[in-house]
Parts: sequence; structure tokens; C-alpha cells
Amino acid sequence: MPTTLLNVGGNRGFSLLQSAIALAVMMVGILILVPRMNDIIEDAWRAHVQSVGTSLQTGVMIFRKVWMTDRNSTLQEGLAINQYGWPVPQEPGWMPGAGVTTTLSCEALWNSLLDIEVPTLTAGDNASADFRVEVVEGHCRYYHRASGDRFYIDYSSADGRVSWNIR
Repeated sequence: MPTTLLNVGGNRGFSLLQSAIALAVMMVGILILVPRMNDIIEDAWRAHVQSVGTSLQTGVMIFRKVWMTDRNSTLQEGLAINQYGWPVPQEPGWMPGAGVTTTLSCEALWNSLLDIEVPTLTAGDNASADFRVEVVEGHCRYYHRASGDRFYIDYSSADGRVSWNIR
């Protein structure tokens, strides 16, 4: 004996009107969400730069605190400290009061201060890196790659100041 499906109430699916209304509601949602996506992505980039900048600042302050309390600590190995206790990149022939001169020293400083889960850094045009480094006016500038280098972090070894531009 063949099996038949029961049709209770005579409904066979959605009507054309119900489908059109559902489609219209989805379109309105998309029209509201898509323009907002760029703002959401940009907010995420800002948060990333601010987070990394804060971590860099924390690393600077930790090394300064160690310098103030125990100048012979092994924690300071691999970093030079200026006469005011701020971490500076180790460069051959570095003189106190001199600014940073090479991107390699800025990379070494980045890796020393951001010890765990360091965001990737490049001195060239590696598009897969999180940040790109340059020496600007004697200090290290770390550009955020995903933002098209609009957002960046500055580190001045002269006074230990870490600042970020996320406007």
C-alpha cells in the first residue's frame, strides 16, 4: 500500500506575499548593517593598536622600575637603558641622548618589550605583518598595516613616552 503524506489545514508552504515580506526585511537589515561594517572594522583596528600600545608602555615601565630598584638585574640583559632609566635599542656606537637610527634596533626593542605573543613586525613591505616599523625623528614608529598605516604607535627612548595615533 502506498504511503501518502497528510496535508493538515491545506498549507503547502509560504505564499508569495510572505516570501516577499521576508526578503524585504532581510534587505533592510543588510542596508543597515553593511555601512556600519566599516566602522566596526575600524573600531577593531583602533582597539588593536591601543592594546599593543598599552602593552608596549607596560613593558617600558617594567624595565624602568627594574632599573630604579635593581640596576644589576638580569632582566635588563639585551636592552640598553639610558641615563634616565628608559629602554633604548642597542645599537653599535650608541651615545646617550642620541636618537634611534635603525629599524633593526626598533625591531629588537619591540621584541624585548613585548615578550609574549608579539604582534608581527616588518621593516619592509610584508603585507602579512601586523605592524611596519620606521625611524621617525630619532624615535621608533610602528604603523598598523591593516589600517593602511593610518594608525601608529610611537616610542621615544629619550623620555620613555609611548603614544599612539588612532584618529
